[in-house]
Order: sequence, then structure tokens, then C-alpha cells
Amino acid sequence: MEIIQSTFFALIASFAFLIVFEVRGKALLIGSIGGAISQLSLELGQLVEYFNFLVPYFFAALILTLYSEVMARVIKKPATVFLIGALFPLVPGTGIYQSMVYFVEGQQGAFFRELQQTLAITGTLAMGIMIVSVIFRNFRLRSFFKEEEQN
Repeated sequence: MEIIQSTFFALIASFAFLIVFEVRGKALLIGSIGGAISQLSLELGQLVEYFNFLVPYFFAALILTLYSEVMARVIKKPATVFLIGALFPLVPGTGIYQSMVYFVEGQQGAFFRELQQTLAITGTLAMGIMIVSVIFRNFRLRSFFKEEEQN
């Protein structure tokens, strides 16, 4: 039940976040669904106990980027529109906040530990996004070059 609840809240949060970015129409709904998919994939990945804490974030980033790239081609909008909405639930906001609290309170050990974890999550998300985006761009370039060779 907790997974369903967090997925629903991710959908609502992504919807509101995309409204702030003035996304309209089908893109708003599809971007919100991407946020729910990313949260669901993170939650399901966290159920596997022998994974490092970063592995579910990596797989969630792969899934959300794949979803964003496919929807960008289907809806004919930039992938970034869908990627921003889908990435929003995965951003480690709590870690950033806790890092600053520890910094202000002068707890250096806790600050660096929390900051390291937050930066690791952020880097993992960036790596997952980059891998799928590069693959999609290479496929697009290959089809582009094949069309030019035929002319």
C-alpha cells in the first residue's frame, strides 16, 4: 500500500511541477505519468535487499529516460519536457536539506556523510540519464546518415 501511495503522490507532485514549467495538454499528463513510473521503479528496486542504495536510483533513471525519449518521439516534443517531470520525485531533496542542517549546526562528520550520499545519488541519476540519451542520439544519427547516403 505504501508503494501505491508514494507512486500516486509522485504523480501529483510531477503534475504540479510541470504546471509551474507551463507544460500543457498531453505533455502534462504524460510527464506526470513519467514521474509516477520513476517513483514506482525506485520503490520496486528498493525492495531488493542485496542492492546497494544507489542501484535502484540508477535503474529508475534508466527507465525514466527511456520513457521520456520514447514519449518525446510519440508526442513530438523535446525529451527534456518529460524528463524534468519524471526526474522530480527522484531528486534527493531531503539529503540536500539534511546536509545544510548539519552544516549550520556544525556537525561536520554528519554533514560530509549526508553530502556524500546526496552527491552519489545525483551522480547516479545523471549517469543513468546520460547512458540512455546517448544511445537514443546515436540511433537517430545512424538513421540520419543512412538517409543521406541513399540521396
